[in-house]
Amino acid sequence: MGQALSRFDEDLRKLARFVEETESAERGLTQLSQLVSHAMGCRHCSIMLVKHDPDSGEPQLRVQAHHGDLPEAAYDDAQPLGSGIAGRVASSGKPLLISDVDHSEFAGLALRQSGKGPDSISVPIVLEDEVVGVINVDSPEGGRRLGEDDLRMASILALVVAKSLHIQRLRGLLKTHFIKLALARARAEGNGPVTHAPEKVAKLMARTLYQEMDKAGFSRDHILTAATEIISQVSDAMDTR
Repeated sequence: MGQALSRFDEDLRKLARFVEETESAERGLTQLSQLVSHAMGCRHCSIMLVKHDPDSGEPQLRVQAHHGDLPEAAYDDAQPLGSGIAGRVASSGKPLLISDVDHSEFAGLALRQSGKGPDSISVPIVLEDEVVGVINVDSPEGGRRLGEDDLRMASILALVVAKSLHIQRLRGLLKTHFIKLALARARAEGNGPVTHAPEKVAKLMARTLYQEMDKAGFSRDHILTAATEIISQVSDAMDTR
């Protein structure tokens, strides 16, 4: 156990360096999954994030990165919150250790592949009291079994991954002068801490744009024209994908 903790400690330092150095955590999720897998001493790790369905707007879990064997089709699968093992973890916000998956109450929910170990762990990624994703690990090296110590390690790693996502999203927000203005105004108005949540940031930007155009003397018709142009730009961007 001492050797495992020493390795875990070193991998935590690697994760901390990754948080400091990477330009985009979401683009670097594959490296994050590799670091988590190594720290856990497991052959398989996947990172899923909550994405909203473009048609229904409903939150769903989607695989964003993995380490080890995983079919490419897994990236096309959308798992509703509350459905499946990862979906239940995302819905409850509680980590889950499943011993002997095939003979557990979750046997019918598990998407099993040949060669996987009997145990699995799924832990939520939480930002600002909101579950934004799930980390799944299984198949420990050497054929050992996963236990409560592994569950605690995975929960600690999920905190580091969450902070990595948070820091990188905030870095992205601060790349434009307009966002800096919006965030500064929000702090001055006492509207709470800087948030990572896209919908909250979007409302903040919209309010700032309106206030700035109103302050500059634009009429409401002009402001409406600007809003219409933004919608047109978004529509054009979606059509070119």
